Amino acid sequence: MNVFDGMRAFSHVAKSGSFSLAAKQSGVTQSKISKQIAALEHHLGIQLLSRTTRGLRPTEEGVDYLQFAERILNLLDEAEAHVGLGKGAPKGLVRVGSPIMFAPIFLLSKVAALIENHPLLRIDVAVSDASPNLIEQDLDIAIRFGVVSGDVVASRLGTIPRVAVAAPSYIARAGMPRRPGDLVRHQCLLFRIPALSREWSFRGSEGAETIALESRFSSNSSQMLRDACVAGMGIAVLPHWLFAEQLKAGTVMRVLTDYEPESLPISIVYPFREHIPLKTKVVTEFLSATLRRELARASPLQL
Repeated sequence: MNVFDGMRAFSHVAKSGSFSLAAKQSGVTQSKISKQIAALEHHLGIQLLSRTTRGLRPTEEGVDYLQFAERILNLLDEAEAHVGLGKGAPKGLVRVGSPIMFAPIFLLSKVAALIENHPLLRIDVAVSDASPNLIEQDLDIAIRFGVVSGDVVASRLGTIPRVAVAAPSYIARAGMPRRPGDLVRHQCLLFRIPALSREWSFRGSEGAETIALESRFSSNSSQMLRDACVAGMGIAVLPHWLFAEQLKAGTVMRVLTDYEPESLPISIVYPFREHIPLKTKVVTEFLSATLRRELARASPLQL
């Protein structure tokens, strides 16, 4: 048997909790993944996985083995990239996590450039407005909004300007708020992700003002919040580029124009590793440099 293939199969299953997801991530059949792990367990003489009501989980011995296997696989990838199959070029699959609406606007062109410049590199972009666990979702790196927490390495890319907007139909029905304190009497549409609080902060001529909100509608989907805002369900405070077309078309309008909503921090994160594979390093450094430049130029005035 090929021990390295067995290690990779076990790593994918241990992190995804599923043979089918591991097979999809690896680009092989589910039966092949199952056979590779069975062969590895026979080779080691231990059981690596146990089945629970929540899926497959590593056994106690499996948890210990996974730590060693991850280090070995990372070193193997780095060695091949430098002196082996890759001849010094980044090679293999890098999985990048991104907020849903951020990916097509900011990531697509950069991923295209990476693939063009590195023929042996493959990139999979997994989109979610939640903040999934990098290890469990088998992500090499991810883009994160708001405050970053957890056992990850984070590098700040900049901030994203936000705008306060509402549909004309909502303003006609509920009235125009004149200052942030008026929002407590309005329907506010909250972006429900762990990195953001239930407060909106604004800066005006008299300084900063923070409003604690109770919302009748919230979602962890920025796209759903945008659609709800356009439908006249309430006021939203979201990244300015989400409403570029709607503001031009007049289906939403800016409110509280004398106040600037607090910008949204954005970071690139990756799991802590003693050795970072060359493929991950190349993608991380390229995305960091290009996104920092682009975000530094971003302004609500561009709308």
